[in-house]
Amino acid sequence: MDQQIIGRFDRNAEAGCQSCATRGPLWMEFDAPVSAGASPRYRFRFDGEERHSGTYQFMSLDTNVTLTLFPDSSSLLYSDLLGEVLYTQYTVGSGAMREPCEGLLRQCRWERRP
Repeated sequence: MDQQIIGRFDRNAEAGCQSCATRGPLWMEFDAPVSAGASPRYRFRFDGEERHSGTYQFMSLDTNVTLTLFPDSSSLLYSDLLGEVLYTQYTVGSGAMREPCEGLLRQCRWERRP
């Protein structure tokens, strides 16, 4: 799971729902840990140059693995996220990141940049 998330993922504007563009990032980038014991970092950029970034980790909850974000910097629009823990509904696999939207079968999609 850790290796599948490393890299940059760009939003696929043709996939998912209309809400993907308004609530999801334009792109998301995940780095590998720089040293043993260090937390890996992420960066999200939204339309209008809004952003937030911080550290991430995978947490096992029952039988599900959840990508958990810990924002530590942001632009003004996302400043309320600082110090919060974000439990995402992202799934990672096949070169893409997905998040459910407007129903069970529809998903926002971010594709790995080559």
